[in-house]
Amino acid sequence: MLLFSIKNAFRKKLISILSAIGVGFGLMLVFVIGAFTAGTSAQFQDSLNRTLGVVSVTEKLRGGADSHLPLSLPQDLLDTPNVGDDILSYNVETQTADYFTSEYWANLSTFGDRLLLKGLNSTIDGNWGGPTTKIIEGRNFDPNKNETIIDSRLVNIAQFPVTLGSNLTMNLDLSGNKTSILTIVGIYKQEDIGAPSFVPRDYYIYTDMQTTWNLLDIAGETSDIYTLISLRFNVKGHEDTDEFVEKINDYSEADGYSHIYVTAFSLASFLREIEDTFAIFDTFTSILSFIVVLSGGMAIIVTQLMSISSRMKEFAILKATGWKNRHIFKDVIYESLTLGILGAIIGLSIGVGLIYILGGNLLPFGGASAIITWRGVIEVIAYALGLGIIGGLYPGIKASRVRPVVVLKGE
Repeated sequence: MLLFSIKNAFRKKLISILSAIGVGFGLMLVFVIGAFTAGTSAQFQDSLNRTLGVVSVTEKLRGGADSHLPLSLPQDLLDTPNVGDDILSYNVETQTADYFTSEYWANLSTFGDRLLLKGLNSTIDGNWGGPTTKIIEGRNFDPNKNETIIDSRLVNIAQFPVTLGSNLTMNLDLSGNKTSILTIVGIYKQEDIGAPSFVPRDYYIYTDMQTTWNLLDIAGETSDIYTLISLRFNVKGHEDTDEFVEKINDYSEADGYSHIYVTAFSLASFLREIEDTFAIFDTFTSILSFIVVLSGGMAIIVTQLMSISSRMKEFAILKATGWKNRHIFKDVIYESLTLGILGAIIGLSIGVGLIYILGGNLLPFGGASAIITWRGVIEVIAYALGLGIIGGLYPGIKASRVRPVVVLKGE
């Protein structure tokens, strides 16, 4: 009966194929949205896990190169009551003004991308596990030398030389009359944020802290300061991280850090807010799936109704030769399932190709993260089977109730 039903599903070939294609496009949409939602959610979850217990500190109401933190602040943070004893490690960095590297911005991948120079203390960064510990090509910069290590992503997108031994020119004034050369000696591994490629990104190049201060002195900027201090706490959850953020901020407001007010924050809080939005996408996907089931089911119903209407005499003959109502009902259901499964194959095939295109750099949406999971594939197959059953119920019931005597008499 199964082979007989599969052949009958394509009695009206064009209509059947168009119906399967329609179902396939609907299932493809569910599959692609689900893959990108799962991929982006997983990437944010990974970022969330990596920020567990990490707190950043800047000067209050200032950020980036405008933040000026005294060199004594790391020790002050270690001495902060109910905070310092739980600090596992810390890192410090000094970011230079935007004009140092702004001439390279137009030669990056996307409008809004920035190349920024920061100074690190190799020893402190090594204990932290920062960029100086992630060199994948070349070596780390030497202390107090005009050497730099660059973001690994620059290798693929920079429209200027970024190979080992290449030089980068730092502008030390707005007019570009004073410059300094940094030689690329290493490339460190930097994971991408996973957002679509049209989203602007910051690309960091690092040099020795003292070298950075020397450049700032030449540029007439404030030197011998930190712009950001990162703290890693011994915590069990993100709620504990938030507590330390609050304690540092409260201590600062109580004039605990002499001559400066600071702002502590955790990227985890920001990432959790973003992660919450994925619940909305999940709801949207569920609603979309329900609509696809209804619309796909209607497409199969219409196709099957047209098919059985032209085959009433065939069903009457089958019943007259011994077929029962259940046999005819099963035959129609199998035909509907055939169309549904064909739609799933079409949807999965197109979906995989579309994910490859959108997940690569072939379109402006390239770079978006997607994960093809067995769960997503099983969901599409389940929807296809559901469509087949729903789409075959009414036509199957109608066909099974045919009265051979009435139909064969032509009434």
